[in-house]
Amino acid sequence: MDLGGEALQIFNDKKKRIGILSGFKDRAITTTLDSGDKELSFSYPASGTMVDMLKEEYYIRTKTDEFVIKAIEKGEQFNKYTAVLNVEELEGETFPYGFESNEQTIRACLEFAFEGTGWHIGTCTISKKRTIDEQESVTAWDVLQKCLSTYRCECIIHSLTKTIDIYDRIGNDRGCYFIEGLNLRKISLKSDTYDFYTRIYPIGKDGITPKWLTGKDYIDNFQYSSKIKAYTWKDERYTNTTSLIEDATAKIEEMSRPYKAYTAEVIDLAKASEEYKDILLYGIGDTVTLVSKKTKTKEKQRVVKITEYPESPKKNTVEISNARKTFAEIQKEETEAAKGEAISISNRTTKKILENYSTTEEVETKITASKEEVELGVLHTLESYYEKTETDALIEIAKGEIELGVSQKYQTKSAMGEYSTTEETKSFIDIAVDGIELEISEKLESYSTTSEMNAAIKLKTDAIEKEVSKKVNNSEFGTKISQNAYYVRVAWNNNSNYIQFENGGISVYDGSVEQSKKRAVFNYSGEHFYRDGYYVGKIGTNQWSGNNAHKGLVFDLEYTGKYMAFAQEKTENAGSYTTMLCFSRENSIYDTYGIHLGCDLDMHNYTIKNPKFEGGGITRTINYVQVLKMNSDGTVAEWGANGKMTFKNGILVDLTYYNKS
Repeated sequence: MDLGGEALQIFNDKKKRIGILSGFKDRAITTTLDSGDKELSFSYPASGTMVDMLKEEYYIRTKTDEFVIKAIEKGEQFNKYTAVLNVEELEGETFPYGFESNEQTIRACLEFAFEGTGWHIGTCTISKKRTIDEQESVTAWDVLQKCLSTYRCECIIHSLTKTIDIYDRIGNDRGCYFIEGLNLRKISLKSDTYDFYTRIYPIGKDGITPKWLTGKDYIDNFQYSSKIKAYTWKDERYTNTTSLIEDATAKIEEMSRPYKAYTAEVIDLAKASEEYKDILLYGIGDTVTLVSKKTKTKEKQRVVKITEYPESPKKNTVEISNARKTFAEIQKEETEAAKGEAISISNRTTKKILENYSTTEEVETKITASKEEVELGVLHTLESYYEKTETDALIEIAKGEIELGVSQKYQTKSAMGEYSTTEETKSFIDIAVDGIELEISEKLESYSTTSEMNAAIKLKTDAIEKEVSKKVNNSEFGTKISQNAYYVRVAWNNNSNYIQFENGGISVYDGSVEQSKKRAVFNYSGEHFYRDGYYVGKIGTNQWSGNNAHKGLVFDLEYTGKYMAFAQEKTENAGSYTTMLCFSRENSIYDTYGIHLGCDLDMHNYTIKNPKFEGGGITRTINYVQVLKMNSDGTVAEWGANGKMTFKNGILVDLTYYNKS
């Protein structure tokens, strides 16, 4: 039973905390790699004082996650409770007519799907663009799972902060081994070649193939066999040849070797004993080396499922595998996603669509905003020349005629479905505004009593721009603000750099809002840095993957970043900075991978521990006889018999010698 470990907080279905649970036993937390999902189970005495507080749809909160109780198995002595990770907001966000995201990054796609749920995307290392097209009813959670398979990536779900981190691959290779007789209890292997191919013919929309980029309309992979077994893969969601080649290459990589999946039961000795914490530590997604004499196996595998018993670490188990979903499974999903072109056409006006960040709903919002701005403009113009009663009457007449004009020109939501891109949307709105302006001019002329009533009402629907200038110490100080449904941009002092509030953060651009001009983003996970379209890295906080109780400040360099340096300007107006301390990838600033210095290193009498020198260095103890005094005939008169020199990695670390008399 629980003996003073982590307590569990209980919340009712209204999210009010009603108690702290102790006295439970057999608490287990299962984490799954492919979905990022978790499950909590535990047992509690059937006659326990808090048994009435443990109900279905109540919440259990740990230090790191929140779960929803879904099942209760009542017993004579103990009840068993099973709870799932709380992603209710994502499961409750339903798209009854389908969901579509056309050639977008996974961040853009999921932020679009999560809109209004309170959930956000945190760290995201995936920059490629893909299409998600679900024709039938789906939830935001379904969209997340579809994205993980389509973009071929993995996620970590933080249910307390409602944040999801997206990575190409979770985990590391820490050098951990699973060995029979030590920590490997049981192993089984499944292997087949039912879906084995060595050549793939990928075909995208309008018949695009790799040929115009590679010179061939197929991709080969002979890693296992030189025989040619061809497969034709057609998916009309691919409109970009590079994306088609990337995913086809990944698919044939999996298809061109036998499908193998190991299931192993492993004892988690790293958490059970300090002796093994450095050599047998592993986490979800980590690569481990499997060694089995019975199956004659020594292979690299990944941890795909972990079941942890926090109060009894020796009971922890894992499942390992080197296989993602089989190609047949992925192909089946893609076939399901691509079916029903007729359904797609009929649903186009109601399905939630992300296409160049312009949706049908957003177009309607823009038209409504245009109408409201016209009404406001009419009000301001008329009030200068009419009594309030007359003005109100005229506005109502103008408003009704404007609405009628808009209704006649753009009758239904479906009529706007054809204008899906940003440029088309702007063009569409401009036409609408021009028409509205013309009608207003015509309507107001009939009420004019002065030539001033013919003043033009000029609107710009996609943005409201304001210029405020004032003199400060005889220097011009100006601020420019531009805003619409997507962003708020700020520039000042005639500086063309834009600060943009977007995606829950503040972004800084160099001159124009383009990915290649993005320089920095500050959000809840830290300060992120970009250069020439590349995400370079961030400064922020994190927690150690081996123990999330250890928090810290991190300087994270992304894979696309080549170096991280501390540099100085040696002289005034030097024009460049000299590197003093630098981490460099191979063949970047330096030819070799590692930490490099550009100045002397003064340790101030502190110790350098565990050094190793290029080319090696001996580690050995040498015993010797030290001559202390010689006779005149050349013989030794006195000596010390127990002289000793001890070397470690080529450094003399201990010396025993005799002083001459």
